[in-house]
Amino acid sequence: MQKIKKLIEQEAKKIAAGEVVERPANIVKELVENSIDSGATSISIWICQAGKKLIRVVDNGCGMSNADALICFERHATSKIRTIEDLNKLSTFGFRGEALSSISSISKISMLTKFQEEDHGTLVELEDGQIIKEEQVSCLQGTDISVKDLFYNVPARLKFLKQDETEWRQIINLFQALCLSYKKIHFKLFNDDKLVYNCPPAEDLKNKLVQLWDHNFAQNMITISDSNQIGEVSGLISNHHFFRYNRGQIFFFVNCRWIKNNGLSKSLVKGYLNVLPQDRFPAAFIFLSIDPAQIDVNIHPRKEDVQFLHAKKIEKLIQDSTKKALEIYLSNKIINNDQIIEVKLASQTTFDFEQVPVLEPNDSTFVTDAQLDEHFDFSKFNQITETKTNYQFKSDSYDNLMGQKLDQDKTIMQYIPDVQDRLDKKDYELIGQFNKTYILLEKSEGIFIIDQHAAHERILYELFSKRFYDVATTRLIFPEVINLTENNLNLLLPYLELLHKNGIDCKQISKEQLIIESTPVYLKDISFADLIKQFVSWIEEYQVLDKQVLFRSVNEKLHAQMACKAAVKAGDKLTHEQIYKLLEDLNKTENRFACPHGRPTGWLISMHDIEKKFKRRF
Repeated sequence: MQKIKKLIEQEAKKIAAGEVVERPANIVKELVENSIDSGATSISIWICQAGKKLIRVVDNGCGMSNADALICFERHATSKIRTIEDLNKLSTFGFRGEALSSISSISKISMLTKFQEEDHGTLVELEDGQIIKEEQVSCLQGTDISVKDLFYNVPARLKFLKQDETEWRQIINLFQALCLSYKKIHFKLFNDDKLVYNCPPAEDLKNKLVQLWDHNFAQNMITISDSNQIGEVSGLISNHHFFRYNRGQIFFFVNCRWIKNNGLSKSLVKGYLNVLPQDRFPAAFIFLSIDPAQIDVNIHPRKEDVQFLHAKKIEKLIQDSTKKALEIYLSNKIINNDQIIEVKLASQTTFDFEQVPVLEPNDSTFVTDAQLDEHFDFSKFNQITETKTNYQFKSDSYDNLMGQKLDQDKTIMQYIPDVQDRLDKKDYELIGQFNKTYILLEKSEGIFIIDQHAAHERILYELFSKRFYDVATTRLIFPEVINLTENNLNLLLPYLELLHKNGIDCKQISKEQLIIESTPVYLKDISFADLIKQFVSWIEEYQVLDKQVLFRSVNEKLHAQMACKAAVKAGDKLTHEQIYKLLEDLNKTENRFACPHGRPTGWLISMHDIEKKFKRRF
């Protein structure tokens, strides 16, 4: 009995479409790239229901003849290549002849096109990959193609599309890349018949940034330009004062083709090493010019990436040129603004980790949860009577000792002798603070070092995770207004209840503004703009997950970030009493061997290791 049978053409096309069409943005990309290849100087894109209902692309390119209009939807029909060797010298986008065939198999298509040298145009309509209508009509030169009811005949694929806001953001991201790559083309983007972007031709990249974002965004960009024996790099990157909350505004173009490449992205971030805060990212618009023979453009079904023949050299070029651009920018600022720079430096307190000797972790020194108990017996601490806490660290005030209120009937003077009495019974001696960052304890086993920020961060994170939904809040006298893009605000709105459960009450006041009305007591003095924008970036990052998993993941991230903002910082001077309170709280905390971000809270330098360093033991 014969088991293997050949699929019919229509079903084979639907299956093949999965490689080319994952979401509406993929269709927009294929259609617009065809318009660019046609020589169009004006391209308009209409989107309805995030592309699920309609994607329409209109251009003024060369158009197609009647014969080409009928054959272009056939599989592997292309005007770009004839043999595989042609891939080595490609300068166009579409080339395999798979896109229109795949799109037509999972949607309803209507195309109106007119070749520049013909008197009449051609109207073609297709369903399920088959032409159902074809006629000659009068129309302008160019192509007008509409893709309707995406995945109407493949319901299993339709249900995997994301929410409209998510799919729309993907289209916007693509539109921005197209505008940046082709500055001389007039692009327009409509959403549900509303004009969202109107980007006429621009002379330089900064003018395009103004069209797509705003003047402030463009003013924080600096030029990058360099080359090596493999290729050239040019474009714009953000200066050291300007940062984003995710990698969403990092764009790479190889020979004008927008690509997504982790290696290039990591190289860019390395160029900002010790420049940007942790978990912050630059904005970058980088163009690479490389001999087409040095890259493979055929490695990705949707042509979203390329393979480099000399990837390491290209990555090094990106990293080195980024560092060089930042150094030149900063040098010019110092030369031109001596007085301003001096004032800023004088008003800032920085902590130089380079000056602190780091003990490399190994099996004998890394402190696990069990080893922490063994080497530093927190269980021997006497317990302070626990009261309901409102953590907020402020200066040396005993009343706010590590953010906890003392019992109302106990005075500060009574509290200090109690603390000292307990300390006299400990089997360690407090040496003090090192560099206003590390707590040093002398024990019989050696010296135990605690990172005050990491330790307090873990304490607060565990507190938030267990008791945050009944947290004490305070109403702000002057509510904080948060400015977001319309798209980011729409993405955030379904999660306002999650913020409310965590003590942050906010509401929308305009299509691009949010207002914070009340906050947890121990976070009342921080700026929430950074936290809210970071929150949006987490939603973007986890939106591919199941909704329940997404809520849990974002909630955990929020607790960790709020703990980080509320905890004592490197550079904060602590009194001995505050240090002892920190240690006692740490003793009562689960998972105390590391902060929520994975950094260890403490290290033990054993007496054995110390004596070996001084040649007292071999």
